[in-house]
Amino acid sequence: MMFSVPGRTILRITLRAPSVQGPQSRGFAALSPALQGKVDGFRKDIEQHLPKDGKRVVFATAWLATDNVFVALMHKHFPASLSGMNLVAIDTMHLFPTTTVCAKQVEQKYGKAALWKMPADVTNRDEFITQYGDCEDMDSADFDFVSKVEPFQRALAECNKDILITGRRMDQAAQRISLDVWEDGKRTLNPMASFSWQDIIDYADAEGVPVNSGHNFAYRCD
Repeated sequence: MMFSVPGRTILRITLRAPSVQGPQSRGFAALSPALQGKVDGFRKDIEQHLPKDGKRVVFATAWLATDNVFVALMHKHFPASLSGMNLVAIDTMHLFPTTTVCAKQVEQKYGKAALWKMPADVTNRDEFITQYGDCEDMDSADFDFVSKVEPFQRALAECNKDILITGRRMDQAAQRISLDVWEDGKRTLNPMASFSWQDIIDYADAEGVPVNSGHNFAYRCD
């Protein structure tokens, strides 16, 4: 089914089984041996690279399925580290409503409030337009800087960041890329690097991880 909103055409498709209904969902399937092996590898990487108390560790979340699975894994296996680290989220003032719903579900289910940052000097979209202009008229690099980069830089400074965790996976590019789990020079940990998209949705289904319903839509700019 297709429908339009200003500036884009939306095609509704099913990208994943809709078994995860929200924060009250319960897992219903055992992990496959292969997926359990990746979870075991995840645990070894966390034990090797993160402090047990999570201090000065920052995880940047956009509430994507991989991000939420990371939080679920930490909650299950390393609750003290999750409690001590900073979960940083950026409200660009242009988030889809499904994203804010999913964010609340994750925060509530795993008892971990995010540190939310917004573009400087604004608290809503109208103020953003007054301060910076309409996003449709802005240069994409300018929009990215004021709505994402600068707020994130403020968050890192506030958290006195030592280690940054990402939700990057090797299969996210058009062609599978090489991605180190630990980037020493950057002090960056990519613990989800070896997980595939199928691994992510399988784990989400098995463990009842909240998933943004926006994953069921594809967006095409006209």
